[in-house]
Amino acid sequence: MRAVILTFSIAAGVFAQSFDTSNNAALHGSYFIREILITGQNINGTITSASSAIGVATFSGAGNYTYADASGTNSTGVYGVGANGLLYIQSFVDGTQYAYGGLAAVGPSAFVASATEGTSADILVAIPAGSSAGGSSLTGSYTGGYVSFPSADVTQVREASFGFSASGGGALSGAVATGTALNLGGSQLTQNLTNASYTLSAQGSGTLNLGPASSSQVLSGSFNFYLSADGNLFIGGTPGGDDLIVGARSFSGTASNGTWNNVYFTGALEDTVSGGTHSIDAFYGSWNANGQGVSLAHDRYQSIAQPQQVFDYTFDSVDSVQANATVSPTDITYQITLAAGGQVFIATGTQGLYSLMVGFATPTHSGTGVYLNPLGVVNAANFAPITNPIAPGEIITLFGSGLSSGTVSAPSLPLPTTLNNVQVTINGESAPLFYVTPTQIAALVPQDITPDNNVLNATVQVINNSVPSNPVTVYTNYTAPGMFSAGGDGIGPAAAQLANYSLITSSNPAMIGGSVVFYASGLGAVTPAVANGAAAPSNPPATADDSAYDAVFVGSQQANLLFDGLTPGLAGLYQLNTTVATGTPTGTDFADISTPDAYTSEATLSVSGSASASARYRALKTKRAAAKARRPGLKGRAAAAGSERD
Repeated sequence: MRAVILTFSIAAGVFAQSFDTSNNAALHGSYFIREILITGQNINGTITSASSAIGVATFSGAGNYTYADASGTNSTGVYGVGANGLLYIQSFVDGTQYAYGGLAAVGPSAFVASATEGTSADILVAIPAGSSAGGSSLTGSYTGGYVSFPSADVTQVREASFGFSASGGGALSGAVATGTALNLGGSQLTQNLTNASYTLSAQGSGTLNLGPASSSQVLSGSFNFYLSADGNLFIGGTPGGDDLIVGARSFSGTASNGTWNNVYFTGALEDTVSGGTHSIDAFYGSWNANGQGVSLAHDRYQSIAQPQQVFDYTFDSVDSVQANATVSPTDITYQITLAAGGQVFIATGTQGLYSLMVGFATPTHSGTGVYLNPLGVVNAANFAPITNPIAPGEIITLFGSGLSSGTVSAPSLPLPTTLNNVQVTINGESAPLFYVTPTQIAALVPQDITPDNNVLNATVQVINNSVPSNPVTVYTNYTAPGMFSAGGDGIGPAAAQLANYSLITSSNPAMIGGSVVFYASGLGAVTPAVANGAAAPSNPPATADDSAYDAVFVGSQQANLLFDGLTPGLAGLYQLNTTVATGTPTGTDFADISTPDAYTSEATLSVSGSASASARYRALKTKRAAAKARRPGLKGRAAAAGSERD
């Protein structure tokens, strides 16, 4: 067992002070913004408090902004942008709250964000204003998405995807919307938007007219309308209303899996409707699409039905991009459309999920010398993208170039903090190293990098032969679970073993009631404490401090968890000893890990029996509901942050 696991592990005021603001200058000038913030919901789902902003913000390039809403009311706020595009910004709706997200390449430099660290469900989209973006700038085909809570009434919730063509003269042709409205039965409807039109001023602001507002239509009415400086994006909304329109220039040509090959910053506002009840949520995050039909995603997720229980959700999705640039995943509850040459994706919900999710591609990063990819600090187990936090004791993988002059692995335990004249520092502290190569390093996050010590962000840097790389700042949390997979990329069959330590495969499956050992990274602090990089003890074993709240789910059935802690004799590798619960579906099931502040669903497990046609299917909204229901209370990055993020 030890030889097998060693292969897995080796081959595989405070906030303002620590958030990287070195890229503030990238956010400057005039932007059109739309923000919706929902802060109250009764147990039956009724919205008790909602507000919105729509107008023009002017960013200084030095961390401050001024804002004028559609009525001319002015306000001010602050923001910060990191070298990797991560940003925080004071809410335009409620100055006591902050939205988090990322600065994108499209727009140029548009951003999407969400204020999820408090008790609100929120989405904020901003696009740069142009100096000469008049009506003639809107030409060609566009696609878009829409979500609305008319009069803050959940019984009227609706969503739609739509498209139109514009010739620059104010008329829109071929305008069609497809969507669902709860008051219209919740079934998908298609609507021709006859006599649709628009106006745009020289700066790119105007109106979008989609017919008289009507509760019998999925999409209708007149909206404030804004076009980005590069003509690739538009946003819209009703002043004082709780609706959002986001659109982008349609994909040109024939799309394929290779079209979807970017890291995206994402944000969403949604309402899960089930059995007459509503659960409104929002998230910011990131999405890594690999150009081969596989995506890895992270959501920083908040449901206002259970405030102050924010958590990180990581998952994968496997599906092909169709020639018309749409994706209809079978394992998550979204319908996705790619736009702007693959620089944008817009998603609406399915199966009772009313949602608008927006994804903007990050800028392309490159560098010379000792270079750490600003998006390249990830969990070594599940490779969740950049907005996913790191946790104490987590094995992380760093990607870049010029990181080492050669490939060297740690010869023994305890792990060294220098290999081949290479060091990795996290907030200035040397991290233990598993291996170094010119393009990839595996390191262990020191135990004191935790919100327990008011460390909400961590700056990672590689030093090769005394030459430092560029610093990369990431979020932190108490836990950031990832399950190791047999393929080493976080997805597909888990690197799990039977009681005899044989690897579980489709030809050597787990049995209902049988023992399964899973291996993971990022389960946080342990007792007894283990020195950084040292071998974990066996008597007593080092048990995860959150073991009373941790759980493993196989096929959505909670497994019996017998041990949850570090693998004795190894450094940084967690194991979860379980038995497969009665009622677990046979076939290929998702194998998930839940902790008090995170949930991950990427790897799979073969369970004995004939394959179930629905076993691979994952109802994302159901997973989120189960995950948030398990929150033991206020904990995690949001709890540590409190109101100090200013």
